[in-house]
Amino acid sequence: MPNTPARTVLKRPLVWVLLVYACGVAIRAFYTFAAHPPENFVGSDMYFYVTLARRLAATAGPLMPWDVSHPLGYPMLLSFLISGGGSLARAASLQFVVSCLVPPALGLLGAAAYGRRTGLLAFAFGSLYFPFIEYGALFLSEIYFILSLTLAFAALFAARRTERRGAALALAAAGGIALSVAAAFKSVALPAALFFFAMEGAALAIARPAAGRAPLSFARFKPWLVRGAVVAVAAAPLLAVQARACTRANRGNVCVTGNKMASDFLLGHYGRVASIEWKPEGYDFVQFGSPGAYLRHHNDRARVPFAMTDGPANTAAAWRWIGAHPGEAIVLSLDHVYDTFLGPAMWPSFEHSSWPLAQLSQYVFIALLFFPTLLVGAALARRGARVVATSRTALVFAPIAALTVTVAIATGEVRYRIPFDVFFIVIVCAFAVGDFAAEADPLAIQPLSLAGSRA
Repeated sequence: MPNTPARTVLKRPLVWVLLVYACGVAIRAFYTFAAHPPENFVGSDMYFYVTLARRLAATAGPLMPWDVSHPLGYPMLLSFLISGGGSLARAASLQFVVSCLVPPALGLLGAAAYGRRTGLLAFAFGSLYFPFIEYGALFLSEIYFILSLTLAFAALFAARRTERRGAALALAAAGGIALSVAAAFKSVALPAALFFFAMEGAALAIARPAAGRAPLSFARFKPWLVRGAVVAVAAAPLLAVQARACTRANRGNVCVTGNKMASDFLLGHYGRVASIEWKPEGYDFVQFGSPGAYLRHHNDRARVPFAMTDGPANTAAAWRWIGAHPGEAIVLSLDHVYDTFLGPAMWPSFEHSSWPLAQLSQYVFIALLFFPTLLVGAALARRGARVVATSRTALVFAPIAALTVTVAIATGEVRYRIPFDVFFIVIVCAFAVGDFAAEADPLAIQPLSLAGSRA
């Protein structure tokens, strides 16, 4: 059969990826505006965000400690969208657009980390991945966090690969800005970046030098240090604004993105409790629980005589309980990790009519992403510990490691993991298309042009 222009076009992978993406956009439009409009699902955290946004839009009054339990990025964005008589429909439309931008951003991350083929497959996978569709149809900060986190790490990986100093520095700066935006929606963006740079630094320290190079010298670390400094400087302005607003609202107690970390620590390490009531004397109590505890059928409710926003008191109470129950504390931390990766379904979807798709998506994650990532790790481990530590795959996995440590310290649930599924997707896609097998031998350090070339 002769090659017609149509057949020639359809042989191109990008064409098929774009067709899959068009299907993903259509599914998102139907789901967001017809099947699951976010205006119909405003409760719990969503209610907190919407009510705080409406208050911010209506008055310029001061923020209080309970207003900064979550980062302020999402309620501030919502308040802007609903100001001047704007409705939540405007916010839903923007979230639809952001949801549509996640798959191409995921493609950029895959291409920057491994190569074009990985990027194309990740683009297609992300177009149809239900959790990315679901969180685009809920008034939660997840979809904005997914997009900004993905773009941040796409820029960080691209900065490592570029041969031009100016481009590397520009990409590092873009990564820092995107990282600070991600932190405005979810605090876990910062540990993810710290683990990424720590993993890269450790790899530089243990990797074998290229032929003719000194075994260990400052020149080896210079590109890494410069990129890290540029990322920090670029992220600093927005982080400083967040920290100033959070600290002022928290009555002078320093916080960068939110003041809930200590109460999460207590909630996750105070026995098998479903929730805790924080009841300082003379104030109304605040009750908060974990979806992971709910799904485990923990029924006990604890009450403490201090505020949820009192970081030192929450931390001290948690450490007292851990000191009295060290074995149970370790088991609870393992439970949080298990619930994050292998829990039955993500909140709040298991409470809504979308629960079958939510649970099915968890099976998809386990079968197509979680276990294949373990197999990729095993394949890499056969090459030796040095290869594991110095591989690009270890860098892609670094944010997942940061998430694991974070939930072990605090609480765990599937929703916390969903934004980090972008890294699972990239690793598995690289393995599927052969970019993982074709990865250059990482044992020899090749000095980046950032150390000596000019733009």
